[in-house]
Amino acid sequence: MLNQAGCSKYVFRGHTGYIVAPWISGVTHELVTIRHSACVLPWADHDVHLHEDSEEYYFVFRGDLRLLVAGSVFTLKPDEVLMVKPRVPHAVLGGDGPIEHFVLRMPAPDDRQTVGKIPPGLFPPTDESKRELRFDGGCRVPLTEARYQNCWLFGVGQARFQSDRMCLAYLNFPTDESADASNRNHRHRLHLHQRSWEYYTVLKGARVLQVEDALVEIPAGETLEVPPGVRHVLRATRTPFEGFTFRVPLLDDKVEF
Repeated sequence: MLNQAGCSKYVFRGHTGYIVAPWISGVTHELVTIRHSACVLPWADHDVHLHEDSEEYYFVFRGDLRLLVAGSVFTLKPDEVLMVKPRVPHAVLGGDGPIEHFVLRMPAPDDRQTVGKIPPGLFPPTDESKRELRFDGGCRVPLTEARYQNCWLFGVGQARFQSDRMCLAYLNFPTDESADASNRNHRHRLHLHQRSWEYYTVLKGARVLQVEDALVEIPAGETLEVPPGVRHVLRATRTPFEGFTFRVPLLDDKVEF
């Protein structure tokens, strides 16, 4: 669906597969792919692979997803994200379902390389009580903790986890008061990005953006893509709200009005 000024909306609720990708959605760049699973049964990859230049992010919102990353096994639980750096071998091993998750990969070109078979006899670590985990190949972050919500989590500013591909914020506003407080703290202004693309994904509730001179509502289950050069600003958040916003590539190209 096309909106004002060339913005696009993508529906992911109930859809399993690629939501945004240059080869299926008419996207005019190769900066990101977004894949979604709509509460599917657990699965496993056939091999271990890596991406030459891409960062990959696994967001789990339902079920448990088990992955092999750089020789170690990690279990992602609901409301957790795992970031895998470029050239780090990894594979999905299975899990407990049904599983709803997103996979973001930046950039989007096909840079996948198979590096071997999955070793037999792999089991999850015996102690995963510490959910936040940083390691050479990336990190695992529990989104349920308040310190990881409603701020730049990856990429810029006071981000707790560094990325050189994009910036991302996970947003969780259970009440109108919490959403209003965030708006006061962040001073949302009409702006554009000169070269980067911005994505607004809504899991619960809704958001209303002004895009140029029109209002665009993003309900739960949809993603809005805002191209470079398009003026936009957040006008309203309908609670209880949950979602994430990210921008690619990672550039200081914001112009406010």
